[in-house]
Amino acid sequence: MSVNNGVRTSDFVSRISLEIPSDGITFKDFLELIGEQGFLMSCIILVAPFLLPVSIPGSSLPFGLAIILINMGILFNRHPLLPKRVMEYKISQDNMLRILNGMVRVLTTLEKFTKQRSMFLFNTQVMKYVNSLIIIFCAFLLMLPLPVPLTDFLPAYGILFLAVGSLERDGYLIFAGYLLVIITTIYFSLIAILGLSGMKIILAHLGLPY
Repeated sequence: MSVNNGVRTSDFVSRISLEIPSDGITFKDFLELIGEQGFLMSCIILVAPFLLPVSIPGSSLPFGLAIILINMGILFNRHPLLPKRVMEYKISQDNMLRILNGMVRVLTTLEKFTKQRSMFLFNTQVMKYVNSLIIIFCAFLLMLPLPVPLTDFLPAYGILFLAVGSLERDGYLIFAGYLLVIITTIYFSLIAILGLSGMKIILAHLGLPY
């Protein structure tokens, strides 16, 4: 798996983890640390807390909003303007290292399977727009404060598959992202139809925690 200049994505994230200050890092400083690696790499790292068992209270709103604005920047081919509240959001070194180290494990697993294929799913401007719009949709779902299992997990993995698939030119991974987004949409639709109580009853019957 590589990021633009041939550096593996997992290696890039590992290097970033070595540069987190001991007193934590603001969102603004973190984006500067990522540098020119691109908007999609930012989305991969931003979505990491929702893929891993790391709890950062209140993070879904600023992180989700940042992912939305970053992809709006992709759509309009301009640098995203992030609100001051988001830019000043600070994460402790311990939490950030847990996020980045966990992300390295996830990316290393994906690296075993990704390769360039089915490039029509990302290699045209139209598909790039489509993928960015789907990521924006997933980020919006991520921001919803729903006390139901999987409401962070499912959209987060949809974003991960689409972002990594686009970076790695792997159409199969992008297609897997599409399927996951469809499942996510169905899941959220059931929540809207049945309500939170109804979903919790169903999850309880399935033996899932809620």
